[in-house]
Amino acid sequence: MTAKVPLLRLLVAASLLAAWQLASGRLIAEIFLSSPWLVVHRLVELAATGEIFLHLRVTVTEVVVGYVLGAIVGIGLGFPTGRSTTLSQTIEPFLMAFYSIPKMALAPLFVIWLGIGLASKVAIVFLSVFFLTFFNTYAGVRNVSEELVSLARIMRASRGQVLTRVILPAAIPSIMLGLRMALPYGIIGAFVGEFIAANRGIGYFILFSASTFDSTGVFAGVFTLLALVVLANWALGRLERRLVRWKPVQETKVAI
Repeated sequence: MTAKVPLLRLLVAASLLAAWQLASGRLIAEIFLSSPWLVVHRLVELAATGEIFLHLRVTVTEVVVGYVLGAIVGIGLGFPTGRSTTLSQTIEPFLMAFYSIPKMALAPLFVIWLGIGLASKVAIVFLSVFFLTFFNTYAGVRNVSEELVSLARIMRASRGQVLTRVILPAAIPSIMLGLRMALPYGIIGAFVGEFIAANRGIGYFILFSASTFDSTGVFAGVFTLLALVVLANWALGRLERRLVRWKPVQETKVAI
């Protein structure tokens, strides 16, 4: 990343905030579009009273539990499926069929089955994360060079060594891609679940604010959710850089 990129990002952010501030109250009534200053003031108030942390803790718990379980099951199933042609041909059609069903359409069923508490939101997040991690793990394992696997076996590597020193390192970029792709979908899953039935959480807070025409509260909830996504994505990015240190960094250049 060149030195001018952070400056350009800051310039874009400042321009958007300035346009937002000018539009609020002048072009669009504040009841429909709150100003950035009012949103910041509301966030400070919510942080001071601790209300936003109460809702944030609920949403983070739902996302973390569902994300971890979905990633473990998705990666755990993706490895043997990617290495076994028989297993792949047996279960892939069923997984593809279930994957084609909109996950949000199943959210009301989870609420009916598991109630309005934590379990139903975790189930929605789990389902959102599972398929993305499974298919990316499956693709990463399937694309491992069989020549490398055969070479490792010729060198008398055990099955465990082949898995940990050949297959896993080669599949990690694809696995990390699945984990990063699944993150926003997992948060959206928790958000939708809270929209359908909940009495706590950022989704509930945003829905309640919207029902009272409190656009400032809506934006405060949205920016809290945005901060959560950015922080989680940053953490996954750090983890990815540690796991794939052997992979050269590729920069995309745009021709003008």
